Amino acid sequence: MKFIKVISAFLLIFFYLFFSYIRFYNFIGDNNLKSPFQITTFTIENPMFDNQVKYVALGDSLSAGVGCDTIEETFVYSYAKELSEKFGNVSAINMSYPGDTTDKVIANQVPRAIEQQPDYVTLLIGVNDMHNKKTLKQFEQNFTLILNELLTKTNAQIKVINLPYLGSESLVYPPFNFLLKYRTEQFNEVLADLEIIKNNPRLSLTDLYSTTYLLSQQDSLYYSQDLFHPSARGYAAWGDVINAN
Repeated sequence: MKFIKVISAFLLIFFYLFFSYIRFYNFIGDNNLKSPFQITTFTIENPMFDNQVKYVALGDSLSAGVGCDTIEETFVYSYAKELSEKFGNVSAINMSYPGDTTDKVIANQVPRAIEQQPDYVTLLIGVNDMHNKKTLKQFEQNFTLILNELLTKTNAQIKVINLPYLGSESLVYPPFNFLLKYRTEQFNEVLADLEIIKNNPRLSLTDLYSTTYLLSQQDSLYYSQDLFHPSARGYAAWGDVINAN
């Protein structure tokens, strides 16, 4: 009888963990939210200045604004607007693509960015590396390669944005919420320890994780309908952090 109880408890835990894990990805996939960037280029004009700068955004669904209805709600647009207030007219190109990893950025986005010779770049990538179980060493090597390519082949100022915590408590059940937080922090430690970021004045690191973690847990309107990607409200909070750093 005791053996049966132990087996029953084990099976209950197993099925709970299995269906919690499957539900997480199925729910996001079933909602299948799209990027509002049907056209990836846009301009923001400021008649107060005569300058013209070019801005390129690199990344995944987060830079593509999945969860928003319009590009004006994305942090990419918010950052472009911030640049226009400082420098004048901004020509922006959003090269980010939903689902992309650091491998995809290296293969597809970086060469295109180099062709454009931007003045400013934002780089937010790694969430899909984490969920695809890429090792920390692989992530470090790929990220370093991305930055080296951009530094040596462009003159851009590059804003690296670390990984935010993503997942409403309605979507991410225990213990996966603790695991997700732990893995996000591991990936962010890799970025924080990169010597290339510490030692190059053209690189800066924005800590999006620490500044928005509590908000991601406490604000019921922070997430879009898939409970993973931010809503317009969430992206607005991101924009405030990114523009302030």
